[in-house]
Amino acid sequence: MRQAPRRRVVVTGIGVVSALGTGAEEFWSAARQGRVGTGDVTLFDTGDCLTHRGGEIRDWAPPWPDEAYGHGPLTRSESFALAATRLALEDGGLGDGHGRLTGPYDDTRVGTSFGIVVGNRPGIEGPLRAAYLRKQTHRTPGTTPEFPVPPAHNPFRISALPATAFGLYGPNLLLPTACAAGNGAIAQAADAVAEGRADAMLAGGADELSEAMFLMFTSFRALSPDVVRPFDTHRAGLLLGEGAAVLLLEAEDSARARGAPVHAVVAGHGNYSDAHHMTAPHPRGQGAARSMRAALRMAGLGPDDIDCVSAHGTGTLANDAAEARALADVFGSPRRAGPLPVTALKSLLGHAQGAAGALAAAACVLALRDGVVPPTANVAAPDPDCLTGDFELVRGQSRQLPLRAAMNNAFGFGGNNCCVVFTRPGSGAARGGPGRERA
Repeated sequence: MRQAPRRRVVVTGIGVVSALGTGAEEFWSAARQGRVGTGDVTLFDTGDCLTHRGGEIRDWAPPWPDEAYGHGPLTRSESFALAATRLALEDGGLGDGHGRLTGPYDDTRVGTSFGIVVGNRPGIEGPLRAAYLRKQTHRTPGTTPEFPVPPAHNPFRISALPATAFGLYGPNLLLPTACAAGNGAIAQAADAVAEGRADAMLAGGADELSEAMFLMFTSFRALSPDVVRPFDTHRAGLLLGEGAAVLLLEAEDSARARGAPVHAVVAGHGNYSDAHHMTAPHPRGQGAARSMRAALRMAGLGPDDIDCVSAHGTGTLANDAAEARALADVFGSPRRAGPLPVTALKSLLGHAQGAAGALAAAACVLALRDGVVPPTANVAAPDPDCLTGDFELVRGQSRQLPLRAAMNNAFGFGGNNCCVVFTRPGSGAARGGPGRERA
């Protein structure tokens, strides 16, 4: 049976909740200025950790009260996901102003796709500690403390709550693929639209700060004491962050028929595993390089067609070195007219875990829309062993460039890698459009 041709998928709406601000324009204005959103963490005690800083969203107040969604008290990540989804719907003209889907689509053809790392699980950390301390206070010597585990916050609420709140009855996906999850959720959603399984998808990632994650990265000795310095000679580690970003994806012909704003094209994606180590990247970025090449093939582009790269750029010794080797493997080319601009958003936001790739994806879309590459902050001495003369780390201030295509990298524990290529609408950057080849 002959398969129907893949539809061209575009981004028509953007919703962002971040340490740089809420809403796409507030977030983008701060990112363009290179404003650093990390600071002291106040959500829990960091006394036992290597750092006391992170990308915390200060004084979080959703644009709409939690009660408006009819689901009782929400965790931070649930609230982030709901707010970002509603912002994306309204930005793309599919929201009715009251938090419900409107427009030409059957509600069974509009779905959600989210990536997470910890999701809403930090909500059980406080109750567990309190129950443990109560038992410790009243325990009998020589006995093991026992306590009832509070009802766990189901991580699937991250994708399910936006679906039920806004009446989105189409495909519903949750990807717990570590720090590649935000990109992976966008890639899976784009496929659903391209293959005709959905007419529109709300896709991205959401996560919140977690004390358990702080302690885990402390045990890895992977946390920076002050700021994130991607690709810097003196980089000392990452900072954890939180937030959400959601892209509204539609088939281009349908989007243009309803007069929607078309911000960018989801031209291709690639997803290969390192299959190397549970926490360390492959030393030469093997899976990362394969993922980048697969994304280029699907987009019908060559390495010289990419005008900027949004790097995973965690600021750790191992990850930055491995990503730099993968970039050199894919993009090192004497045919390029000049160095390839590279930027790293985690220097501004910290590492927002499952939301990290989605936030960087939103930045790529906005960069293509405005022809601006946001700067990497905190880098005083770029590591010559990382980004060679084939690459230029954009730092200090944003750069105006005639952007046609951008690649967004996201890599995670377990060897998870996912890269997505976005192109500017009407740029002609994608020669063949999304192909059938899968990473």
